[in-house]
Amino acid sequence: MKQVFAVAPYNHGINFKMQVYDAWVKMGGKTMPTHYPWRVFHKFAFNFELPTFHKNDKIAQLRFVEPVSLSFDTFPDYARYEIIPLVWDCWPMYFEKTCHWLIKHHVRTAVFTSSQTADRMKKRFPQMNILAITEGIDTSKYKEGKDLNERSIDLLEFGRRNKKVFDVNLPSNYKHLYSKNGEHLFKTEQDLVNGLSDSKITVCFPRCDTQPQKAGDIETLTQRYWEAMLSKIVIVGRAPKELVDLTGYNPVIEIDKDYQEEQIIDIIEHIDNYQNLVNKNRSVAIKFGDWNSRTKQIMDWLYNCNYSII
Repeated sequence: MKQVFAVAPYNHGINFKMQVYDAWVKMGGKTMPTHYPWRVFHKFAFNFELPTFHKNDKIAQLRFVEPVSLSFDTFPDYARYEIIPLVWDCWPMYFEKTCHWLIKHHVRTAVFTSSQTADRMKKRFPQMNILAITEGIDTSKYKEGKDLNERSIDLLEFGRRNKKVFDVNLPSNYKHLYSKNGEHLFKTEQDLVNGLSDSKITVCFPRCDTQPQKAGDIETLTQRYWEAMLSKIVIVGRAPKELVDLTGYNPVIEIDKDYQEEQIIDIIEHIDNYQNLVNKNRSVAIKFGDWNSRTKQIMDWLYNCNYSII
């Protein structure tokens, strides 16, 4: 029975993958030190791989990866240990690349944050242990803020803008914040948290709606929904099926594409009517969204796959 050790993702400032690693540590999981290369060797680690001679038969590593950077995210330990990848953003354009990497490194256990991707991987690798978990978040970072009618930002668009999906130009008496010329609306993570807690409405669509050229038909739950729910913002747009299935209801106000501006203005003018909804959304996000519960699920599953965890 192999012991599972987690290895922290590469620290390049704000890395959402660190939240899972931190939850693993909090839940008592064992860890190993990182050995990422010096920056001058990053290009090599991204584009080339070390040869594999012999792998440790007592240790498996839980690594936090994206298909665009599989070799770097697991460097250099793919050459020495069994890797258990926890995979984000395995879009169709990366599917074959990911499959090739899984075969090359004899991966027998993997976790995916997209249920659709996990289902496709199960068909490709019927003998592999594969778990699908919805993406989580560190719920302690986000503030519930004031009641909706006391907030100063009427509409906040803090993600990818796609005018084919959502195109609203509110009158000047409404405060509408969105990214201009690709610039970041918020300079720091704390600025984002504060902005969210002072907003009445925000916009959330699955990436398959806003960037179909990248996400294809993969519809998955991202942490943006959890951020909005934890901050008690009215969410307009479309909810991914994973979110509805997990929570048991739809926390998103579905947008009417023919009357977007009228719908947004009506919500702003009757914002008190949505206070109960955002209160419920925050409670549900705290219950279902935290990475601690996801990590416990991963640990239990790995134990049932005959790994030693703690």
